Amino acid sequence: MAHPRLHQRPARLALLAGFVFPALTLNAARIAPQADDTPTETSAETPTPPSDTPIPTDTPIPSDTPPPTETLAPTPTFLETPTDTDTSTATSTPTETPTLTASAPPPTPYPGLSVLINEVAWAGTLASVSDEWIELSNPGASAIDLAGWRLTDGDDINVALSGLLPPFSYYLLERTNDSTVSDIPADQTYTGGLNNGGEVLSLRGPTGELVDSANADGGAWPAGSTAARASMQRIGGVDLPGNWMTFPGTGGNGTDADGNPIAGTPRAPNAFLFPTLTPTPALTPFPPLAVLIYEVAWAGTQASSTDEWIELYNASSFDVDLADWNLNDGEDVSISLSGILPAGGFFLLERTDDSTISDLPADQIYSGGLDNGGDSLWLLDPTGALIDSANGDGGAWPAGSSGSKASMERRGGEDRSWNWGTFTGYFGVGHDCDGRPILGTPRSPNSVSFPTPEPTWVPGAVVINEALIRPHYDWEGAGEVSTGDEFIELYNRGPYAVYLRDWMLDDVEHAGSSPYTIPGITISPGGFATFFRTRTGIALNDSGDEVRLLGPRGEVIDSIQYLRVRAYNLSYGRLPDGSNHLAYGLWPTPGRANLLFVEPTPIPILSPDCPLGGIPQARLPRLGRHPAVARWMASLGLAVCR
Repeated sequence: MAHPRLHQRPARLALLAGFVFPALTLNAARIAPQADDTPTETSAETPTPPSDTPIPTDTPIPSDTPPPTETLAPTPTFLETPTDTDTSTATSTPTETPTLTASAPPPTPYPGLSVLINEVAWAGTLASVSDEWIELSNPGASAIDLAGWRLTDGDDINVALSGLLPPFSYYLLERTNDSTVSDIPADQTYTGGLNNGGEVLSLRGPTGELVDSANADGGAWPAGSTAARASMQRIGGVDLPGNWMTFPGTGGNGTDADGNPIAGTPRAPNAFLFPTLTPTPALTPFPPLAVLIYEVAWAGTQASSTDEWIELYNASSFDVDLADWNLNDGEDVSISLSGILPAGGFFLLERTDDSTISDLPADQIYSGGLDNGGDSLWLLDPTGALIDSANGDGGAWPAGSSGSKASMERRGGEDRSWNWGTFTGYFGVGHDCDGRPILGTPRSPNSVSFPTPEPTWVPGAVVINEALIRPHYDWEGAGEVSTGDEFIELYNRGPYAVYLRDWMLDDVEHAGSSPYTIPGITISPGGFATFFRTRTGIALNDSGDEVRLLGPRGEVIDSIQYLRVRAYNLSYGRLPDGSNHLAYGLWPTPGRANLLFVEPTPIPILSPDCPLGGIPQARLPRLGRHPAVARWMASLGLAVCR
């Protein structure tokens, strides 16, 4: 990120150094007696010439000292010390009249970040782990004299800096000798070493003011690598963990003592600030947040934890050409983007191949993976300006779930933890490579952008679509007929997949069965979910009851009330599916479209039960007298014909 240019303070008035002010400016109280002192003492610094002839005590000795430098008291002093007879006039000129030498005024403290700790190779080089080096940079338009500045780690590194740091330039410090970066001369060498486990570097100005720091929290280094000996590079801003990146492995310069490439950019722009070594001067940086890192599925999908995907969103009012843009995590994810991102449009990146989201084509494929424990993503435009970030502080991900594989969605605004949310489950889009719903909203508005349904959210996307109260058939397919064949069917009539984790099914409130908590399943648009009594434990009373669908907070999403049910194998349900029209007398269709049981026109039925035709009549106990039921029972061979 480009730093704001900091103006250098005016040069010090060096001409004042060594200027001798007149003695007139002395404080006379320090070199002469006050007027109320007893006038019998003689200044110890005013010698009198020796003399063999006494001088009358009533003769004052004149002073030859000019008035501006007078050091005697206003009251005449009578000396009783003999004077030299060869001296016609005694002279009382002080031999050491104090004078005031003016020094330069105290230097003005430098503002913070006027000089930056720009790069730290705390892991050394491939030639030697002790070949550490540090780079400072001047982001301002004025040269800075480093005399009196110090760089310290509070332990064995305490470097008294010197030299002039030109504007927009770099200052290279190499440890021990100038062979650390063999082909680039050091501006200064130093002694002492950095702890690979983490230290704090402090840069202080000539008055001791803290101008910058590196790894101020004192924990592990926020970037850099012991394996590749890659440096820790500043990408802008104050010293926060998210403002440091590991050298990506390309765009470096210099060689170590053994001739190996330096994994860094000593005395050169950092790799993350300038993706190309010669950026086109005509390029204009994009405004921050013009393009957003909008959704990150860092936990993968239900099919595979490695099936990660990332979504960008163009929040601007103009189309953006992504050529030469870069999206990276500072480690193994570094994507050179390409393509046009329309205003208000989405850009989908899928890891490894295009099967991550099987029914949505990716705009681009990338390699490398995100750390489930926390990582940072950085979006840079062609000038190297930081446009957006995700989890810039580098800690744990602020949202998303490794358990359910729910994505991390952007609410909007800057990259702050409170501007991220976990996929709510209400508006999912797409399927993974195993056909299971994606717990996120790829190439669609984020679910966290919509208000969470209130307890009065009616009608909702998910409704109770069918309920069988009195079964007399093995509808579950368990191999036996029982009350466990009672079922409740849900239907998603909305345009997005809905994640039902922590939703509940229940019968009448404060009575009957205990609520059943639905596990983390997702219903696709137009999809069904069927729950049998053997699983839920919810008993639907034949005498009349209520079926309720509750949201995660216990709010009523949908409900159906019914009266006494006498007939077997006829269900309550919506006809057509998902409509607001509720009907009784449906043919049970768990997990399928609802079907009205219609009494057919009497026709001969050629079956073992009615070989001569006729209308089947139900005669078995408890089958009821409904003609439609009789015909159905006849088709099952359970009725006689007339």
